[in-house]
Amino acid sequence: MKWVMMALFLVVLQFWTHEQVLNLEMETVVYHRIENAMILASQDAVEDVVPSSTANGQPIFDQTEADQTFRATLAHNLGLDPSTLQPLPNSTFHVAPHIVDEEFYDWSNTTFPYHYVNSTYGIDETLDAPSIVFVVQFTMPSYAANVQPFTITVPMVQSYAGS
Repeated sequence: MKWVMMALFLVVLQFWTHEQVLNLEMETVVYHRIENAMILASQDAVEDVVPSSTANGQPIFDQTEADQTFRATLAHNLGLDPSTLQPLPNSTFHVAPHIVDEEFYDWSNTTFPYHYVNSTYGIDETLDAPSIVFVVQFTMPSYAANVQPFTITVPMVQSYAGS
């Protein structure tokens, strides 16, 4: 009888371990999707500058356009509604991401180089060109019944490269 119980215990342990490993692997995949989506969205957003401002080599962001572009690209890459950021039916996410911070540093309010520090989000960078700082919170979905979803905060600094 003890061998049957031991075998049963090992089978249950194997399934539990498999579920935990699968959950960890899926979290890693989702994290990389978030990271890539943030990079793409911020790269698209920094291209939204006032056209006349580039003539003198001192670009100024069109903040409304940059915000809309960031949201649209993020939504497109993560399966979210572009206007509300609510997850679409086939999205990996169950909770809408929350844009915590969005800061614009350009020639209208900054001289370069500019040393930007935000200890809350672990950002310490010297900005050599107009830049946008985005900080977004995501609720990571769980694929295991005994693992609760958790929130991660992803900061991103992107600089204008010109064309």
